[in-house]
Amino acid sequence: MTSTLETVRAGRFAGALVCVLWAGAASAAAGAGMPAPVLRIALQPQVLVERSDVRLGDVAILSSPDLEVLRRAMSLPLGHAPRVGEAIALESTRLQRWIRSRTGLQESEIEWEGALATSVRMAAKEVAGEAVIEQARAALRAHIQAMAKQNGLVQPRVELQPVSMPVTVEVPAMESSLRVRPLAQSPVGKRMLVWVDVFAGDRHVRAIPVRFEVALFAMAPVARTELAAGSEIPAASVAFREVELTRLPPASIPAAWSADEEAPASLRVRHKTERGDVLTTDRIQPMPAVARGQWVSVISRSGAMSLESRAESLQDGQVGQVVRARPLNATDVLLARVVGPGQLEVQP
Repeated sequence: MTSTLETVRAGRFAGALVCVLWAGAASAAAGAGMPAPVLRIALQPQVLVERSDVRLGDVAILSSPDLEVLRRAMSLPLGHAPRVGEAIALESTRLQRWIRSRTGLQESEIEWEGALATSVRMAAKEVAGEAVIEQARAALRAHIQAMAKQNGLVQPRVELQPVSMPVTVEVPAMESSLRVRPLAQSPVGKRMLVWVDVFAGDRHVRAIPVRFEVALFAMAPVARTELAAGSEIPAASVAFREVELTRLPPASIPAAWSADEEAPASLRVRHKTERGDVLTTDRIQPMPAVARGQWVSVISRSGAMSLESRAESLQDGQVGQVVRARPLNATDVLLARVVGPGQLEVQP
């Protein structure tokens, strides 16, 4: 198929030439006793358009001795262009009625030439799948890095591998753009989906899903030795190394730890921890100020007087919490507030 756009453009130059020669043609028509046409339309059998709206000047070669009539006819709207890969047929009989109603010209003032109908298609160009992947990859990498910073990860590193290559997409041959949909607070997982919207001008053409295999690495504390449930974590039992966080359970975040292997505070593990396990925030907790089964000091106050005694704590507790305790050589249980490490106070 020859380029119809070139034909249309050539037709416009030809139209200008016809305008110059029109006077001779009009004189010949007058000599034959026939009124000269005001507008001559040569309908093209096939055309490619590059705009979303189709005009008469896109589908026909026009000429007229009246420049204003010619200008109005060329810009006469015919409707929206079809989608890429589709075609619409415009018949000359319907076009005649439409043109007369819009221009006010009579049937005798319009001369028709060329095809009886024209097939209109949207000129297309290709958007490569590689371009879609790179746009999606850049957006996903930025999202994961932002989430890593938000979670306080140390020296994060991201690896992204597309699961499959998107097919090449045909779009209208106008200015096109790729826009990645916001990922919001999407959690980081081993597989993540990114949607890329293809636009031609302001027109949405297609939405393309792009799936990635994700690997997120960061420096994290790792148990060097086996730790029993509830036991304190010695600094020497922790190593600081790079681990793949996407292999951990969802929402697991490495505990804050410094590279010199010193614990930020006195901590213990909630559950039994094997050698090589990553110490995540859900695995550890601060050591309680008083622990279950620990013998503690209990202070009772009455006015200016205070009495100190011994008791066994029946619960773990942090400063400010109220725990149950059993005094020495007693069967009753009392409630006391934790005021410090190994210290309880009975409120009057």
